[in-house]
Amino acid sequence: MHTVPALVFALLSSVSFAAGSLTVNTAQGSVVGTQALPRVRQWLGIPFATAARWTAPSLPATRTSPFNANAYGPSCHQLTTLTTEYYLEFAHQDEPLTVSENCLSLNIWAPSTFRPQNTAVLIWIYGGGFQFGASDLEVYNGRNFVRDNDDLIIVTFNYRINMFGQPNAPQLVSTTNSQNFGLLDIKATIDWVKNNIAGFGGDPNRISIFGHSAGATAADIYAQAYPTDTTVKGMILQSGSIGALNDLGSPTLDSAPWHTLAQAVGCGNSATPAQFTCMQGKSAATLIQAARDANINTFKLVTDNIIIHSDWANRMATGNFLKVPTVVGTAQHEADPFTVGDSLATRGNAPPFITTARADILSQLISTCGAFTTSKGRYDNGVTTWRYQYQAVWPGINTRQDLRAFHGAELPIVFGTFASVQTNPEPTVPEVAFSLYVKNAWAEFARNPSAGLTGVGWPTYNPSADTLVQLGNVENLTGHSLASPSLLDATCPHASTLRAILGQYNTILSSI
Repeated sequence: MHTVPALVFALLSSVSFAAGSLTVNTAQGSVVGTQALPRVRQWLGIPFATAARWTAPSLPATRTSPFNANAYGPSCHQLTTLTTEYYLEFAHQDEPLTVSENCLSLNIWAPSTFRPQNTAVLIWIYGGGFQFGASDLEVYNGRNFVRDNDDLIIVTFNYRINMFGQPNAPQLVSTTNSQNFGLLDIKATIDWVKNNIAGFGGDPNRISIFGHSAGATAADIYAQAYPTDTTVKGMILQSGSIGALNDLGSPTLDSAPWHTLAQAVGCGNSATPAQFTCMQGKSAATLIQAARDANINTFKLVTDNIIIHSDWANRMATGNFLKVPTVVGTAQHEADPFTVGDSLATRGNAPPFITTARADILSQLISTCGAFTTSKGRYDNGVTTWRYQYQAVWPGINTRQDLRAFHGAELPIVFGTFASVQTNPEPTVPEVAFSLYVKNAWAEFARNPSAGLTGVGWPTYNPSADTLVQLGNVENLTGHSLASPSLLDATCPHASTLRAILGQYNTILSSI
């Protein structure tokens, strides 16, 4: 039997050991974290790169003193509209942000040192159409994810977006240097994690990436940009794929927003060196406000044939991409929050039936058919793939009756942050169980992408068999059921017809 002094000594020794484990040496110097939970250590706001405006990222300078990684770094500058602000409210992402151009930092949640080390690593890429998004939102906090799963580290980070991420500046057109700076930031993050994660208890040979919306699109682009990459061992694409380039990217360069913005801030609309120098001299806040005032809400990714290739569809079809195990998923009613948000922004109401039908067509066009393309491309090239559709509706997450299983509804479930972001009602027992099921599935994939989700009963994707995993379906609210993906994808060959029908709905809505 232990004496009281012996127990006190053991307790003090364990506390000392845990405290010492919070200091980690990186290539740029030591960083000091905090104990987020008894089972979870965290480091927030670690600079992974530095970059002057409209330049590629580079490693930060070496530090001579420890970096206190006890608070999130600032977010990158956001470009939103009233419609997307409604979406952020629906998706529990409308927290106030501190923004800066000096925003390239990352956050790490790792198991406490009394738990197994040398863990798998999941790197999160946020969405936001490459116009908005941040890593310091509560919905993306990785503490519960790591708390509930051994053999796992979660990393989140910021990357540049909108005019700062892909300015479409004519002066930056090059055959060797990309101006998709946000995508370069993502590559810099992955490289930093590869080189430093061992000190945090991670396995640099077991790194996977996962993302939502634009974040999933960025991951899919990464697969084509770096087809011989040896760092990323698996991918989870949530509601986004390279097929989204039809809407998020430009065929070559879309310089109209750049020139409109330059004219608005007094730099002229001619593609001269003087115009670029003038734009560099304007404050970030001035550029963001001018874009909003001029109703510029999108700066598209640039098809530069360096990171984004104009023949991306052919590359997907012929297997010219990074062939690692991949999970591809969508939400059943992706477009609900944008359709409702757009209605609220323009009319103050969301007319029934018209908005529902419009949302269903949009969901098919912008999400389901892209998931079909990227899943089928992998299947045809022998890549182990899983495909799911998220169908769950939880009252605390779905705060409006006109929102079904919407774009981003799964995020509080995946990260296990639902109790923090929803206020009413309290999480139910099935909701808690469902979140644990989904977190465990994602962690299972991260631990060994090659085996992937077989351990949780998911069949690998086959377009002609019952291999579509339906998450939170009415048949199994806390797990999954199976269906045929062919039924889901049946209208995808008729995209032009769907777009024509969508135009008719838009006409009706504009007259209401």
